[in-house]
This record gives sequence, C-alpha cells and structure tokens, in this order.
Amino acid sequence: MSGTWIEVDLDAIVNNYQEIIKRLHPKARCMAVVKADAYGLGAVQVALALEQAGCEAFAVTKVEEGLILRKSGIKGLILVLGPTTQEEWPEAIKSQLQLTITELSLIPKLNEVCLGLHQDVHVQLKLETGMGRTGFRSAELGELSKLLGNADRLKVRGVYTHFARAAQRDKRYTSEQYATFKALITRLEELGIDPEWKHVCNSAAYLDYPEWHLDFVRIGTLLIGHYPGPGFSGKLSLEDPWIAKSRIVHLRQVPKGTYVGYQSIYRTKSVTQLAVIPVGYADGLGVAPHFVPQGWVDFIKIVIKNFAALIGIFLGQERVELGGRTVRVAGKIGMQLTVLDVGMQDCTLGDEVRIPLRRTLANPRIHRKYKQGGRILSERTIEEGLSTTNTEYSR
Repeated sequence: MSGTWIEVDLDAIVNNYQEIIKRLHPKARCMAVVKADAYGLGAVQVALALEQAGCEAFAVTKVEEGLILRKSGIKGLILVLGPTTQEEWPEAIKSQLQLTITELSLIPKLNEVCLGLHQDVHVQLKLETGMGRTGFRSAELGELSKLLGNADRLKVRGVYTHFARAAQRDKRYTSEQYATFKALITRLEELGIDPEWKHVCNSAAYLDYPEWHLDFVRIGTLLIGHYPGPGFSGKLSLEDPWIAKSRIVHLRQVPKGTYVGYQSIYRTKSVTQLAVIPVGYADGLGVAPHFVPQGWVDFIKIVIKNFAALIGIFLGQERVELGGRTVRVAGKIGMQLTVLDVGMQDCTLGDEVRIPLRRTLANPRIHRKYKQGGRILSERTIEEGLSTTNTEYSR
C-alpha cells in the first residue's frame, strides 16, 4: 500500500477537451500541449486518452518527450516546440516528429542529415513577435527563404508565434504581437513561403480572441483543469483531474504546549492529536514557484506575509483535508515527513488525507493512478534509476 499517491481522472481531461473544441473556430483544431509530462499528470496516459477522444495533434518541448509519445503508440501529429540538437535529429526524423526551426545555421545541417537518411522531415517555423525567446525576426526572413529553397528535404508545414502577455488585462501588447505576426506572414508569402498551418493561440488567447484561432490552438493549461488567470474563471465548464493523497502513518495524542518540528515554530494550544504523513517538500508539498508581483497589491501581500513569518505568524500555511474537514500543518514541512494537528477528530492509522501538491512541482516518482469510467484504468510507478513501470488494466 503506497503511502502517498496521485489520482488522475482521465474522464475530466476528456471533458475539458470537449469543452475546448465546442468553442473552436470551425476551421481550427486543438493541439494538446503535453510538455513537462503533461504538466505532471503523465504525458503518455493523457495523450492516449485525448487521442481516443479525437485529438489529432500534440505539442511537447523536447525531442525526448515526443519520442516517448510515439513509442507509446501516439499516432497523431507531434510538434517539438523547443530548439533541437543535431544528435537528436536522426531518431526524431525516423519517428516522424515535426521539428520547430528557429536558427538559420541549422537548416542546411538538418537537410544534410535528412539526405543521409533518405527521408524528409516536416518542420514548422517559429516567428519572434515579442516573447523575446526563440524565433525568426523580420530581418532574417530573406535569408530564411534562400536556405529553405536549397533544403529540399525540409517540408514546411506550419508557422507560429507565442504570446507573452495573453493572460494579462492589458491587451495592447498581445494585439501588437498579432499584428507583427500577420506582417511577417505577408512577408513570407512574398518570399514564396506559405505553410498550410498557422497558429498563435495559447489557452488565454484561445478564450479571449476566437477570431485568432486560425488552424490550431495550442492548449495546455485548460486541458488540465486550470484557467490562465482569475479573470478567465467560468468561461468553460472545466473539471479538475488531479487529486493528491497520503495516509496517516503515525498518530499520537499530546498535551497542550507541545513543540512540533524544526525550530519549534509550532506549539499546540490544547490537548490534541498529531498525525504524521509520509510526504514533504522533496515530494513538492509546500513548494511554490517564484512569482514576480503584478502590481502594488501583490507586492504588499508578499511584504505582509514575510513580516508575519518574522514574528511567528505563518499566513497561507499549507492545509490538508482529513475526513471532510480541513486541518493544518503543524510547524515546518519536512523533507519527507509532515506533521498535522488533527485535533481530537476521530481518525486512525491508514486514513486518507488529501494534500495540496502543485502539478508541475510534484515529484514524478509519486505513484500515479489513472481513473476512467469510475475505475482504475492503469498505474504508473517510477522506480530508482527512473525506470518506469506501467500497469495496464483491461477495459
């Protein structure tokens, strides 16, 4: 019996996909972004469920992610969004992954590899419109045209860009990016480059700019049941597919005034029970990404929270759910063990506790159980050495 595990509801993911395609422009398709192991849910299991539901295209960041999908039976289009290396190309080409081209000097080298393999590669062009990361700028398009003209094995299927501020209230920057994209597309057409597919929308832009759906929308956040920001809540009927759970492995009644955990920052206020669960910050509990304040209100909240911690008051302390009610973490979260103050609530060893784990920060070694149709469909365990064991159950 695993002490900590994650349940992923594949029916919820399929529901979210169906909600998304309901609002798609008639000519557009959904490209499911399953990068970073589908944001921690499990790329293979999520992609298989989506492909069965009708999804025809997937996006990842790295070649290795695309190869895992292909080897696991995904037959649809797989686009690698990030830069790639020459060492990765042969296997990517053989596996019919679509590669993103963002660097002029790599075009003849990629073509040479294709010639050696006697095989074409389908590619997509990334345009830089304001993200400041990767992509071709206006001044490079002339040289891009020449190089592609001499690269017979490279078949350009698509062209796209990525929005930097689509989830923010001020829409001017995003509108400027889209205008730049259209201008670059016009220039490409003048140079004789007119790919079949064009796409710009991430989850936020998909919701706010239906007229920009074009040929694909690249959706990740919405598929996993999250909105890109508070202002988008309620625009779709999303379901959360993720539940993280642990079990009580130690339980003891203690008197009032008992200190708990490192630095003794927590002290019980009355007679209570302390429960230990086998999960901690090594598993992602209590770990949060660093956010830059989005204005003075955010900044003031951060200052207040840190000042309160200085005087021993911990605002926003992690809380978990036990037996239908919320209980607090007692003291500091440990690396692999965490103490809960459960009061005198009736509980026992082995009781389940729902815990707040961020999807992308949850340790990939935590056991995953995949539910569909109300039952466990498959399980995934990553052992030492990062070998993966998948247990499939008959449908």
